[in-house]
Amino acid sequence: MVFCKGPRLLDFAKTPSHLQFNKYVLTGYRPVSTAQECLKSLFYMHNELGNIYTHGALPIIHITLLCYPTVQRVALLAYILVSAYGIYCATTARTNVLRLRAFIWQALFRFSLFLFRVYGSGVGSPHSLRLFFIMDSLAVLGGLVNIIQIPERFSPGLFDNWGNSHQIMHVMVICSIIYLHWGTLEDLAWIKTYQCPSD
Repeated sequence: MVFCKGPRLLDFAKTPSHLQFNKYVLTGYRPVSTAQECLKSLFYMHNELGNIYTHGALPIIHITLLCYPTVQRVALLAYILVSAYGIYCATTARTNVLRLRAFIWQALFRFSLFLFRVYGSGVGSPHSLRLFFIMDSLAVLGGLVNIIQIPERFSPGLFDNWGNSHQIMHVMVICSIIYLHWGTLEDLAWIKTYQCPSD
């Protein structure tokens, strides 16, 4: 994705303090930029390029999924709205632990819904539980990889541009959302055939 020459990139020590959240990513930081310079940064190599493109993948997936029937769109747009608060809190947090805490309430809410279904208080396709479990497992694992900062912790500087924990977390979240979609489709197909119990 390198189409143009960018500015001189900074190392960790010269990076603004609000961007110093991974001490194992040593080089490739963009200098403070104008809006136009930020747009130009989509086309030259720096250590956030993979993060930018993996962030961009989620809206593309969401827009693609909006092509499905109305019920699916409502479930997807509701998930997006519920996630928006966590994303806002995560982007304003100054440490990785605070970023993870921004998403914990979502995980607890989903876990409680999962328990309702496992113990019979909630209903849905028996096959979708596996998909929702994989979804949450991927999201939690991605968060832990990002907090622990693996693999760059073991080879500082080697994963500055590609393959660092933040990018791995993004990919795992994308996979998680795909599993959410598959689980929702499974539940919607089940609803079409479900008969409410008679009293």
